[in-house]
Amino acid sequence: MRQKQEVSAFAGELISWWSWRPGIKPRNALILGGLISLVALLLACIGLITLVAGIVDSVSQPLQVTGVVAAHFRNSYDRQPHLRIHLSTSGFPGEILPSVSDSAFVAIHDNDHILLDYSPNLHILYALEGNDQYYMLPSSGSLGIFVGAVALLLLGTVLLLYPAVLAYWGWRDLHDRKGNYGTTAKIISLRAAVQTRTNRPGLTPRPTRTWYGVALCFI
Repeated sequence: MRQKQEVSAFAGELISWWSWRPGIKPRNALILGGLISLVALLLACIGLITLVAGIVDSVSQPLQVTGVVAAHFRNSYDRQPHLRIHLSTSGFPGEILPSVSDSAFVAIHDNDHILLDYSPNLHILYALEGNDQYYMLPSSGSLGIFVGAVALLLLGTVLLLYPAVLAYWGWRDLHDRKGNYGTTAKIISLRAAVQTRTNRPGLTPRPTRTWYGVALCFI
């Protein structure tokens, strides 16, 4: 609830005008703001952890896994060359289908034993080693991981601001009773404006927000 106080003199008496607009209840503000803040904080943490892990992976030695080439094929959708590779290392899938360059597609043969270079933390496959040659994968997904991590971090940070303030306001309204006091006053006048959606010239209507007001004379 937003409120505004105005003081004026009327017939020798000090009149205090109070006006406010309907708002969310403190308990609902605390619950809603807290839940959205937790989700935003989770997104920001995931983005930050992924970004840090990606930076560490970029300066670390690769995690090498052995594999056996089972087959060669081209994707019927984009005609990109792929290898079917069988893995036997725990913690990794038993079979992968990475997209490879044309040179790797020709140089590596079926039943060849090769090394697969993974990033140590994110486990992103980015290169193959076989026949004393090193083959970078054309689409390892590293750039997409970095972009996604930064996007999650920014999105979580932006979403965290207002819900956190909303939850703080709700908590204060519910638990912070310091400085509250009561007094007696006489109602002099009431006023209100109800929300309307009357169409006016233009692209969009201009609604009037509901507000209430009361004139008080303190006794």
